[in-house]
Amino acid sequence: MKTKYSITGLDCPNCAAKLAALIEKNPGILSCRINFLAEKITVESELDEQTLLDTLNKVSAGFDKSVRITK
Repeated sequence: MKTKYSITGLDCPNCAAKLAALIEKNPGILSCRINFLAEKITVESELDEQTLLDTLNKVSAGFDKSVRITK
């Protein structure tokens, strides 16, 4: 399942790439792309939507408390 979300709080494209790499390390996540300028994140996963959103927010909070991912 490919899902798109909004993402805010990232400071630079390099941070977006690092966060995407961290997200991709989680079980059930197949790919993650973050468009820094558009503030969009696209994730392909095997997880149900709520589990996916919970995982994304857990990883992003550990990366930087100011990062928020919303539907």
